Amino acid sequence: MNTFINLLADTSTDSGNTIVNSAYDAFQNVVHIVMPVIIAIILTVGIVYGILLGIRFAKAEDTEGREKAKQQLINMVIGVVVAAVIAAIVYAVLASGAIRSLFPTSQSGEKL
Repeated sequence: MNTFINLLADTSTDSGNTIVNSAYDAFQNVVHIVMPVIIAIILTVGIVYGILLGIRFAKAEDTEGREKAKQQLINMVIGVVVAAVIAAIVYAVLASGAIRSLFPTSQSGEKL
């Protein structure tokens, strides 16, 4: 692990810069593959949990139980929306290449 970190830190040569670029490309490829799966899992868990809370809300016999279930439904919706927005932001930032711009290189591949 230390060797990998040292190779990433050594960006003063072309080979070091190539390692950073290839590591970034590998990370970006993994994110492009995994992110849709993560979003689908978040939405699926949210839908199932929402259905269970809806059943709990419908079965509640007193006002206190209904209010508790209603508040849990609101919290669940907020949580799913926040998680989906965070996942979308991460996906958009990686897709835009903004991270790559943190490692500027010249045409010859030298670190600027």
